[in-house]
Amino acid sequence: MCGIAGIVTNNILEKKSYSQILKNMTDSIIHRGPDDEGHEYFQNCFLGFRRLAIVDLSKDGHQPMYSNTRNECITFNGEIYGYRDLKKEITDYPFQSNTDTEVILSLYQKNGSELPQKLNGMFSFAIWDEQKQQLFCARDRFGEKPFYYAFGKNGEFIFASEIKAILATDLVDSELNDEAVHHFLRHMYVDSQQSIYKNIKVLPPAHQLIYNDGKIEISQYWNFPKEELDISEEQAVEKFQTLVEKSVEKQLVADVKVGAFLSGGLDSGTLVALSSEKNQNLTTLGFQYEGDWDEMPDARTIAKKYNTDHKEVALQNADIPKTLVEVLKKLDEPLADTAILATYTICKEASKNMTVVITGNAGDELFGGYKWYQEEKKILEKGGANASLLPFYKIGSTISEKLNLNKSNSYFIDKVFRSKFPDIVAYQKGKVHNNFTEEETFQLMKSRQSYEHQYNFELDKTNLNTPMRMDLTNVIAGDYLVKDDRIAMMHSIELRTPFLDKDLVEFCSMLPAKYKVDENQTKIILRKAFGEKLTENILTKKKQGFGAPISQWLRIPEMENLTTKILKNSSSKIFKKLDFQAVQKQLNYNYKHWSLLVLGIWMEEHYCNDGSLPNFLIKTSDH
Repeated sequence: MCGIAGIVTNNILEKKSYSQILKNMTDSIIHRGPDDEGHEYFQNCFLGFRRLAIVDLSKDGHQPMYSNTRNECITFNGEIYGYRDLKKEITDYPFQSNTDTEVILSLYQKNGSELPQKLNGMFSFAIWDEQKQQLFCARDRFGEKPFYYAFGKNGEFIFASEIKAILATDLVDSELNDEAVHHFLRHMYVDSQQSIYKNIKVLPPAHQLIYNDGKIEISQYWNFPKEELDISEEQAVEKFQTLVEKSVEKQLVADVKVGAFLSGGLDSGTLVALSSEKNQNLTTLGFQYEGDWDEMPDARTIAKKYNTDHKEVALQNADIPKTLVEVLKKLDEPLADTAILATYTICKEASKNMTVVITGNAGDELFGGYKWYQEEKKILEKGGANASLLPFYKIGSTISEKLNLNKSNSYFIDKVFRSKFPDIVAYQKGKVHNNFTEEETFQLMKSRQSYEHQYNFELDKTNLNTPMRMDLTNVIAGDYLVKDDRIAMMHSIELRTPFLDKDLVEFCSMLPAKYKVDENQTKIILRKAFGEKLTENILTKKKQGFGAPISQWLRIPEMENLTTKILKNSSSKIFKKLDFQAVQKQLNYNYKHWSLLVLGIWMEEHYCNDGSLPNFLIKTSDH
């Protein structure tokens, strides 16, 4: 895992000036790569890098890295899985290292702009082609690795792994993006297709970017396969087992110590079981909540079954407010995912003796793990109308008949009682992952900006795989992977997600939904494929998730103090964007209250309306 940065410009400013600006950029993301740094300078391009050594710990892994011709130079963040097999297929390139970085360079020479299609892994990179005077950039299919870009005050094209590196140039204004604030209030995270800052853009997952002569060309290089598999359940389980096992084996490749997060659920339990077969000295880590939220008893049974070196961490109530503020100071964008505290605490512990950690992210979205998929299945089976509204519709129809209402009024009743969620796509958009309603958000914001995620594939309303794909490309990319990457990098560790292997994702997206979800069970294929490796209690217990007791947390005295200091103080920075009275009405110790507090804390540290640098860039010692 690493940090990348760069500037492309034909500006007449002294080369030395851009050299210092680039150094400011890489210094701001030192946490992403404490092991090494590098800078390379061309007449019109400046590339920077911070390295966290994972594979090939020698100096051969130094970046930015030149190709054999020295015409191309790359700065690369991520891991290419199976790169050693790819390397064996490339017989006409004189490799000088055992790195996946050099494999990317060789493939660029051979395939040009078709390069990303050849890669399986998590990545973001930029390749400067000196002959073409062109920058070629790409980001992995699911958004595991970040890529931000902006235009500077003098027309520079600037890119980096994190927003703080772009702001560190002092060439880009830090004006907040009202559309992003709107999306945060609606869904508790900033959408994966934009940033919290108006002048800083995001390269979306599965997209590539070419910058040449002041112009940007962005294109999508991957999408879900369109066809559905015609396959028996037995064949599906066998293929699924093979793909998962291969992915785990590929992602365990590292020249540093590897561990695994263990929550006590199906996904992490499966990955620990498979990882322990390849790694006899596996360390597992879990986060212990208080009371009914605690899943560690189940985690301990898996750890014992596979003889892992199991460690657990917890947060005392008194530490929760302090940790929340600490995390939000370091996050470039507000994120109200309640698991940020657990993730921060467990990553801090992991960093003491390991550099790579396996996680179970994306299993729910790929294998059908959420209850709302079962609800959506009911909608499909009942012809599209929301079953819960049908009794009310019948009542409404009776009233209409008795009152002899005209056609237009009858149509209104039909709209009220039947069309709230007429299909699974409407249900997914209107019911799932929502926080404030659209109207509540308009009341909160002083600006009536609106923003909705744009899906880059057909939203088939007749296929239950559609909402799973929507979750995978929306909340996974905008919330869960942002949380994992940024928080893990705060502690200079790499999180790997075997379930996001390209081949596995493509197979699961084509797999008939009946092999994933039915009215009685979720994650059917995972249970059938690996159930024998788990315990009976894990297989039968109700899904809990990696959440938190928010109502209790917000009543902790120190948290109450934060609410008073920030949300009940009309001079707080949050009220530069939100209406004070509207906020007061929402302080009810729930998720809405939590998300407002998160935004308020974040803005106190990051929001500047005078064009100055945010506090977190001035106080670099905090990082």
